[in-house]
Amino acid sequence: MLELNKATSAISMLTMTEMKSSSFSRTLILLVLSSSTASGLGSVVSKKYMYHPAHYTWHDARSFCRQHYIDLAFLIKQSDGDAMSMSPYRAYIGLYRADPQVDEWVWSTGESEDFPFWARGEPQENDTCSFVSNTTLWIHGDRCGAYYFFFCHEEKLNHYNYEFIPLSKTWSGAQDFCRQHYDDLATFSSIISLNRVGSQNFPVWIGLHREEQTWKWSSGSSDYRNWDQDQPDNSGECVSISSLQRKMATKSCTDRFPFSCYVDNILVVKENKTWEEALEHCQSLTSPSDSHHRYDLLSVQPGDDQAYVMTRVTEADTEEVWVSLRFLAGFWLWVNGADISYPDPPTCPLEWKHCGALSKANMSSVETRDCTERKNFLCYRK
Repeated sequence: MLELNKATSAISMLTMTEMKSSSFSRTLILLVLSSSTASGLGSVVSKKYMYHPAHYTWHDARSFCRQHYIDLAFLIKQSDGDAMSMSPYRAYIGLYRADPQVDEWVWSTGESEDFPFWARGEPQENDTCSFVSNTTLWIHGDRCGAYYFFFCHEEKLNHYNYEFIPLSKTWSGAQDFCRQHYDDLATFSSIISLNRVGSQNFPVWIGLHREEQTWKWSSGSSDYRNWDQDQPDNSGECVSISSLQRKMATKSCTDRFPFSCYVDNILVVKENKTWEEALEHCQSLTSPSDSHHRYDLLSVQPGDDQAYVMTRVTEADTEEVWVSLRFLAGFWLWVNGADISYPDPPTCPLEWKHCGALSKANMSSVETRDCTERKNFLCYRK
């Protein structure tokens, strides 16, 4: 009831100048009334990590992420790493087809295949090598030139000990490695032995890399690091994160690993508009994939929320970008009804500084600006 009274009071105290603005008063009255029913709204920013099990070089992974999402994974805090799901992997085993023209599969050790636990529909006609997946625990076929992790085995007392190798190789490269360091690529003789394939710790590309001895993220700026023991070293200029322990390590950028991209619900609009025009622009947008998804001018909360949003502000062509903070008849309001958590909005701003903007020069607060200034702005998908 208090919020509703505040909204009603704000509407009744509109200045004559604002009331005469053609669409402004009608739009803002509706916004204030709707805000009163949405009080208590916290952060509207949503960030997700998208894991891809295919093995790419770091630069190819970055290109893929930039084409389909925003960029390679960008982390600000430990909880970001914890939110990354990186479980699925593929790993070569010793089963292969020695003659591509003959539908006969044998093990790398020379033994004939007597283990029928293929996944449904596998192998395909052109498959010549095999891998296991921890998500299915069945055998799958593929061509031998793909890059995967692999399992080696070592025979001791008539028993196979299996070792997961988190290196990315073709099937023949994996076979050479296993024969050099163990006995051979893994041979599985029963469903029980195959069930030993499970969660494993392996490297996944993220956006951190080194440029002229300085560690930088492919997009955004963050001091977050969670280096593994004895890291970073001089083994490479690009950085992976371990799938289970979430520890960072340097790798050669030409190595091939799975990778994680990130995407959010923020849209940086690189058009110069007044605050009111920016508001109307955001609210007119719809998602190309789902017409039920609507947009609004972004609201921001201090702390981690703003720290992340500022990484997107750097993409703008203007030094400041509009957000949805608005001073109306004695009250600062986010137009979507979100909480006002900043401690320092001026209680009596200058008459023409009634709109909020984020500045590249100020990472921790919101600036008050003349609503008629023209700037880029931030929308968000609800």
